[in-house]
Amino acid sequence: MKLGKVIGNVVATKKVDNIRSLKILVVNYLNEAMEETKTTAACIDTVSAGEGDIVLLCSSSSARLTKMTKNACTDNTIVGIVDSVSSGSKYIYKKTEL
Repeated sequence: MKLGKVIGNVVATKKVDNIRSLKILVVNYLNEAMEETKTTAACIDTVSAGEGDIVLLCSSSSARLTKMTKNACTDNTIVGIVDSVSSGSKYIYKKTEL
């Protein structure tokens, strides 16, 4: 699994049937210090994430193991919205309340 930050949306007017109803988001991967990297991916969203959210991703064959992505043609799936990340007793990331 990887962590990433949602930075945009993908709009596709035509998609294959098994992903037609699924939202696709652009995610920038984060490193272990929760800093953005230069790596991005288009990811199927299964949790209604939005721009700016820190998300948990699974990739490769694991990306097709959710109820929504079973048999879908995807290599990247957003499976969670992150509330916090800690190392020992120190928070590396904590979602702020709006």
